Amino acid sequence: MAQVAAGTHPGQARYRLMTLLSLIAAIAQIILGGVVRVTGSGDACPDWPLCHGQIIPPFEYHIWLEFTHRLVASGVGLLVLASLVLAWRHFRTLKPVMLATSASMVLVVAAAILGGLTVLSELSWWTRLIHLGLAELTVAALAIAWLAGHPGDQPGPSQNLESRPSRRDRTIAWSGLVGLLLVILYGSYMVGVGYGAICSGWPLCLGERNPAGTPFLIHMIHRYMVAIVAVLVFRACVAAWKRGAALPQLRWMALLTAGFLIDEIGVGAFTAWLGSSPVIASLHLTFATFTWVSMVLMMAVHFDPATFRVRTKRGKTAG
Repeated sequence: MAQVAAGTHPGQARYRLMTLLSLIAAIAQIILGGVVRVTGSGDACPDWPLCHGQIIPPFEYHIWLEFTHRLVASGVGLLVLASLVLAWRHFRTLKPVMLATSASMVLVVAAAILGGLTVLSELSWWTRLIHLGLAELTVAALAIAWLAGHPGDQPGPSQNLESRPSRRDRTIAWSGLVGLLLVILYGSYMVGVGYGAICSGWPLCLGERNPAGTPFLIHMIHRYMVAIVAVLVFRACVAAWKRGAALPQLRWMALLTAGFLIDEIGVGAFTAWLGSSPVIASLHLTFATFTWVSMVLMMAVHFDPATFRVRTKRGKTAG
């Protein structure tokens, strides 16, 4: 029987679809969690895993907002479990797929446990912070799992990929990626302590660079972190764009990463100018998560095109 080319088996196609659905659902869960946070609905269900001691809780806006967040989280868990089963059946010899999908499953379980602890600890700030961190790591792992499920037929040579990214480029990109996660987590902390919209005006705060007072200091640290991380991320995007002559997909990833980051900064500025609202606050977290995911994908292709076997302009597989 003829061997099916890598990436063309129907089961492999189902895996790619399942990981894509898992990724979309995981991002939706983060966004919905942000809405729950900014609307003050986090304590609408005081118990876990039930809500007010019921499988189907009372029909009230805040209760169902929090309950829907839990339902989406359950859906993510089932989708990731299905992805892991498909990975084992159709990609068990492909190490990146198995590692990324297994990591996604572990992270989803850990996030679910932390979600329960968050409720039982009456929404303590540190459990919320770890919960968000696990959720962001989950979408990163799912993004890699989805990307790794697109192997080419054969890893062919490409003369434009002979030179590897420099150590400096790698250091800058990794610093930017870690910085993005820290910015997201610090922003969550800042909102949690009630200082998310304390500074009117942007880029200055109340017309000053460093107004006196701890609340203003906490807020301005976030802005300075964003400025530093933005420089690192944009620098990484430039390096990826330059290498995009051999990897056209890489240029799209660089543009998306830079575009999402600009949108995130813009929403932050509008928050300062117009005041915070659930919609604006949710958009801020949304674009931050989009930036994080696109940065993960960009770095994966940029630093290891042979593993992910992204196709070049000539239809060959980069290696």
